[in-house]
Amino acid sequence: MLLIPKREDIKRIREDLGLSMNALSSKAELSPPSIYRIESGITQRVNPHRAKAIAKALGCKISDIFEK
Repeated sequence: MLLIPKREDIKRIREDLGLSMNALSSKAELSPPSIYRIESGITQRVNPHRAKAIAKALGCKISDIFEK
C-alpha cells in the first residue's frame, strides 16, 4: 500500500528543523530529487519504506506526514 504525502506538513516540519531539502534527503538516505518531487506534489504516492525514512529523519510519526 502506497501512502499519500502531506506535502505542507513535511515542508513545515523540515523548515522548522532548519533542514534544507538536501539535508533531509541525506538524513533520510534518499536522493535530493526524491524529496523535491514529494514536496512539490510530482510524487503523489510514496512506498512505506521511504515514508518511514522521511518520518525518522524529521523525528515524527509516519501518520504525521503521510495518509493512507
